[in-house]
Amino acid sequence: MQEEKSVLRERAGIFAIYLVVLFLNAFVDLGHKIIVQNTIFVIYDEKTQLILTPILNAMVLIPFVLLFTLSGHLSDKFAKPHIMRWSAFAAVLITLAITYCYYQGAYKSAFGFTLLLATQSAIYSPAKYGYIRECLKKAGLSIGNAYVSAVTLTAILLGTVFFSYLFELYLGVKEYSTPQAILHHIAPVGWVLVGLSMVEFLATFGVRFYATKFSEVKLSVQKLITLHYLKNNIRVIKENQIIWFSIWGTAIFWGMSQNLVAVIPALAKVNLGVTSPLMVNAMLALSILGIMVGAYVSARKSVNSVKVNNIYTGSTTITVCAILVPVASTLSFIPNSTALIIVSTLILLFGVGAGMMLVPLNALIQAHSAKDGLGSVLAGKNWIQNMAMIGLLLLTVLLARSNVNSVYILYFNALIAVVGFTFVLKRLKAIL
Repeated sequence: MQEEKSVLRERAGIFAIYLVVLFLNAFVDLGHKIIVQNTIFVIYDEKTQLILTPILNAMVLIPFVLLFTLSGHLSDKFAKPHIMRWSAFAAVLITLAITYCYYQGAYKSAFGFTLLLATQSAIYSPAKYGYIRECLKKAGLSIGNAYVSAVTLTAILLGTVFFSYLFELYLGVKEYSTPQAILHHIAPVGWVLVGLSMVEFLATFGVRFYATKFSEVKLSVQKLITLHYLKNNIRVIKENQIIWFSIWGTAIFWGMSQNLVAVIPALAKVNLGVTSPLMVNAMLALSILGIMVGAYVSARKSVNSVKVNNIYTGSTTITVCAILVPVASTLSFIPNSTALIIVSTLILLFGVGAGMMLVPLNALIQAHSAKDGLGSVLAGKNWIQNMAMIGLLLLTVLLARSNVNSVYILYFNALIAVVGFTFVLKRLKAIL
């Protein structure tokens, strides 16, 4: 504990700048997605929402899968601050292009730029998360992860509410029949994205370089194309069962959370009578607030070690809430306003359970990774998590196309929690 506090005191200033970079990165990435997602919510019916919203979310995730090997290799091969700096610069250029699309009312192009914005995030990700151990050393992993989780989730929480507020502010009370008309009216919001991206880019110059061991492995294009690196990285990850099952624990949650984010807007509009994008996003933001609370509780309980009991408590809370959300939204004997409060509370508790579970799982993954292979492990973690999320999102699209409504999709989500967490927790209990 003393070593952990000593590292934090010594490097508090640099770590604070790093947290600012993380905050702005998450805030900007979310902003554009919120604009497009709110447009879908305002214009389309339940079935179309359940198709387009998962597709939008999948576009955010696909680059993390396709660039799994490259992003991990870059993080292990080069200084992480350099990668963060160039990625932030790319975000400035991309947000300028997005702002142009807004002013032109080019909805399909703006939708497509979600993929490009996600591409720079995919390259960014292993470097920015790998920097935690580089800056705070192994002794500061638990508390460092807690701070990073809190800051990132605060950015998502505030970004969700802030950009939804701007969206409604520029739209006013007038009704719109096309997504193109909506983009025309919210176009000035694009300059907010550009400005924040520029601040993020400038902040990366304050992130300090620390001496670290870099990988000397050269990237082979042939091996990249034939998925040799992907297979090898997965094999390495599987060799450490603690890392392997910890990653799957996080993957199950993030897969469920993506399903929840994709389905709740349609559920709220049809079952709970919610018509405001700000209101529905505020509901979803409660899960982020819950994750922050859960992460704080988990970090305090961890002290200088990883508490496995936090994983069990968190996963149980997630599962119970996942079961109760569709139940509460279909109770015919209570008014919509009461059902809305109950569902919102369950979403909050869902997040609390997630925060309690994710902090120790992420700490286990980083603590058991080799120093010169951490970037690849984190990229592998991203790949598995994103495959789980994309898989569930595509399944949501297929169910929606088959006319399965939002309530039954959420019941399926709950079943995944029961089966998935039961399996993972049994395996972790046997090896920890």
